Amino acid sequence: MIVEIQKRFSDFDMYTHVNSAVYFTYFEYARVVALGQFFQKVSDTIWFVVAKQSCEYLEPILFNDIVFVELKIEKIGKSSFDISYIVKNDNKTFAKGLTTLVAIDKNTKKATPLTSDILNYLSKIY
Repeated sequence: MIVEIQKRFSDFDMYTHVNSAVYFTYFEYARVVALGQFFQKVSDTIWFVVAKQSCEYLEPILFNDIVFVELKIEKIGKSSFDISYIVKNDNKTFAKGLTTLVAIDKNTKKATPLTSDILNYLSKIY
């Protein structure tokens, strides 16, 4: 899935490129677009929390750059899954990232296995 990012003036730092911390906001936005509605459906019983996140910066995003985030499910485990991101446009790859999300039982606050409904949904963007 590919999501267009609308940059904000506040994304830029004094070096006139997107601040490195903002890339994680772009990852989050792409995640919400791709998974948000489905996760809302299961939120009565399961929450998804970020267990780990990383970003490899390759090229600065400048003010006039158009930016997209390509999101893909990379690995599905028993109670977690990894999402990879490529921040890019037609000419450049700006960054690559990875997030591990863990399914948490809302009542016990402990990791819980991914349900068949969740696995089926994730397989659509695998």
